[in-house]
Amino acid sequence: MIKNNIFYLVFFLMLSLFTEVNACLMGPLKVKNMQLVQIGKNTRLNGSPVQMFEFSSLSCSLACYMDFLNKKNIKFSKQGALFYIAENGGITLQLFSVNQHAFSGRVICPSQATRPLLNLPKYIKLKQPSTDFQSEDAGEINRTMVFKNFNRTDYQALTQQIQRRSKSSDVNQAFSYFDLGNGHDVNLIFDMRKSINTLVVNKKKKSLSHAK
Repeated sequence: MIKNNIFYLVFFLMLSLFTEVNACLMGPLKVKNMQLVQIGKNTRLNGSPVQMFEFSSLSCSLACYMDFLNKKNIKFSKQGALFYIAENGGITLQLFSVNQHAFSGRVICPSQATRPLLNLPKYIKLKQPSTDFQSEDAGEINRTMVFKNFNRTDYQALTQQIQRRSKSSDVNQAFSYFDLGNGHDVNLIFDMRKSINTLVVNKKKKSLSHAK
C-alpha cells in the first residue's frame, strides 16, 4: 500500500501512452521524429488548465529546431533551461537534455480542460501551496500540493486531525497515508527529523470501479 502510494508522489505521476492528439507541438511546430508522451489528462497546474507532455526530438538538435522555427517566422525565446514559443496561447519547453543531435524535456501549454480541482476536506486548513498539480489517469484523479517551510508541530497536529476522521491510516517518520473512505485517500510526505521542512500533500480520488 505505502509503496504504491509513494509511486504517485514521485514527480507527481508517471505517464500514459504515446499520443499525438491535440498535442502542443503539432502541425507547423513539430519536426520529424519528435515524440510526445502525454502526462495524464484534465491537467491543472497552479489552478490553470494545461496540457503537459514529455517530448524528445530524436533527429533535430535544439539549434536545428530554432532554425526550423526561424524559417517559419515563429517567435521564440530561451532563458536557461526554459524555451518559450509564442504560439497557441504560449508554449513552454523545460529542457532536460540537449546535445549536438537531439534534445528532450517537458512541454506545458494552455488547455480547455474543465475538470475542477479536487478539494481537500474542509477540516484541513492549509495556506496557498508553492506548487499545485492535478491530473487524471487510469481511473484516478491525483492532486499534489507542495508547501515550503512547514513546521513540524503543525504537521503533527495535521496528521492527528486527519487520523481521527480516517477509516484507516499508516503514520511514520517520513510518510503518512489516510483512507478517507469512498475512494478518497490523502498522503503526506514530511521528514519528522527536521523542525522546518517541505510538506507534500497528495489527494487521490479513485473511480468507483477502482475504489476498494
